[in-house]
Amino acid sequence: MKKFLKYITLLIVITIAFLYLLELLYTHTYKNGIPRNKVSYVLSMNDKYIDYIFLGSSRVDNTIDAEVIEKITGKKALNLGIQAAKLNDLFFMLKLLQKQNIKSEIVFIQVDYIYNMEGNSEILKSYLMPYIKDDVISSYIKERDSNYYKLKYIPFYRYLVFDYKLGFREHFNTFINKKSRINFENGYDAKYGSTGVKLQASLPKTVNKENKTITAINQFAKENNIKVVYFMAPFCFDTANKDFSQKLKQKIPGLLDYSQLFKDDNYFFNPGHLNDKGAKEFSKRMALDILKQEINQKN
Repeated sequence: MKKFLKYITLLIVITIAFLYLLELLYTHTYKNGIPRNKVSYVLSMNDKYIDYIFLGSSRVDNTIDAEVIEKITGKKALNLGIQAAKLNDLFFMLKLLQKQNIKSEIVFIQVDYIYNMEGNSEILKSYLMPYIKDDVISSYIKERDSNYYKLKYIPFYRYLVFDYKLGFREHFNTFINKKSRINFENGYDAKYGSTGVKLQASLPKTVNKENKTITAINQFAKENNIKVVYFMAPFCFDTANKDFSQKLKQKIPGLLDYSQLFKDDNYFFNPGHLNDKGAKEFSKRMALDILKQEINQKN
């Protein structure tokens, strides 16, 4: 019996030691390898100035071609859209930019039906796991994940939970410094053609009375001298409750409404996302509107 207990104890010790070793290896790799997601890209920068930064969900990630913005305006632009991001994720990204001392002329934040939504992007959260010891990141995760203490203190646990984004394959690609297919200096992740589904969308019938995250973003921007401009990216023409954008304008004065910019279905990958052709046309329109705004300010 004693031999058995010793064997079990030894096995447990070896397992824990192995998990700690993996924890150190994965964390070191993700922190020191080349960026393979937008969070690690932002954390790789310090004391930068980027004229126009775009924050949002996939409706920015797959929609804003920063190179088009740059060619027209002559100023640096960056797409930091993250799949499935909600407003509190975008607020976190704004804080992360401030933490890294990344300044800008304007931060554009994409808002639509997410005004009515709470929660966060699990994809964004997964990107944060290697940096959970950082105070800003730790605070974000603590507020949004009931498993916070397990994620932070159980060795290798967070990499097992978020294996779909931080598993062996991603670790290996980071370890060998394999570049992401996305050029993070632009940040645009293009969609091509169409999914073939019927282009028919639906926006909410009503707008929530308030959104506390928007209020917090505005307060944070004011305190840190950050100019924030909200905008609504295009939806396909056959969209129900189109007046949602007008209702949203009442909550967000100055909202740039591009929700019905295109009537041509050939610009869309699916009902809520532009394809590459549409994204380039939309980016061109945004760039021209930015220039008009700058001219108006100068005059």
